[in-house]
Amino acid sequence: MPKVVVLTTGGTISTRDTDGRGATPTLRGADLLREIPGLDAVASLEVEEFDFIPGAFMTLARILELSRRASEIVARPEVAGLVITHGTDTLEESAYYLHLTVGGQTPVIFTGAMRNASQIGFDGYRNLYDAIRTAVSPEARGRGVLVVLNEEVHSARWVTKTSGQKEDTYKSPVTGPMGLAYGDRIAFVAAPYPRRVLPNAMEPRVDLIRLAVDADDRFLRCSLESGSRGIVIEAFGGGRVPPSLLPAIGDALSAGVPVVVTTRCLGGEMWDGYGYQGAFRDLLARGVFFVHDLPGHKARLKLAVGLGNGLRGAALRDYLATEA
Repeated sequence: MPKVVVLTTGGTISTRDTDGRGATPTLRGADLLREIPGLDAVASLEVEEFDFIPGAFMTLARILELSRRASEIVARPEVAGLVITHGTDTLEESAYYLHLTVGGQTPVIFTGAMRNASQIGFDGYRNLYDAIRTAVSPEARGRGVLVVLNEEVHSARWVTKTSGQKEDTYKSPVTGPMGLAYGDRIAFVAAPYPRRVLPNAMEPRVDLIRLAVDADDRFLRCSLESGSRGIVIEAFGGGRVPPSLLPAIGDALSAGVPVVVTTRCLGGEMWDGYGYQGAFRDLLARGVFFVHDLPGHKARLKLAVGLGNGLRGAALRDYLATEA
């Protein structure tokens, strides 16, 4: 029987309303597994509690430690897969960081829930059951970190939370799911995506700035003045910023602070055909770096990993440009 480690962190999947004042973390890992029939026919389970917090309470320091612990677990030869339960508010960030920093072929699966255990249709049991089944699937090996919710299997690279309420919130707008959880099997419908794994290190002083119409440089300059070591801008379209930001971008680059641009759209290549100031070609010529099809909160993590591993200049640019 394959061994699966279930590493719990809290989140909605662990919550129940016990006093009428709202759901709070209540269910430990063993409590969840006790309510799922048929698990003994799927895997031999080992449960470990990493944390017991809502997803919104997650920090970069804890994500760094989660990656370390996950690497230790998957390095054990008897472990066939690792399942991590997590609050959905920040699940995709933790999952993506581990996708960048946890190597090897052993499946690492994140799951959670959108409804708490006091609500009708609590989805936590089914999601956890499907995550464990995915963890022991031979086809899950070598795919990096996966996210399993609502009977779908997604790559941590592409998945994002699209709704604050609906059970089908986790989607991969660019690629679609990698697999589907059927009643009798986990069916993968897409080939693995390439990734580049770096050691578990990050530079936490990386800021994220999202642009809106008539944006000025206040947030960019505040970031520089407060000691940021890297800045990610969620720009318009294929990588465009208003002219009002260009002097501050120049100051950041002159100070050795990398500026990375991604799109505020759901996805898209960083490229355009325009020749005016602040468009893709102009930013490229100024020394701005680009990431492709990554939302800003994931681009921030990728820049943090690159800087944490000492990448600078062309090496950092090339790392950010990789598909992983």
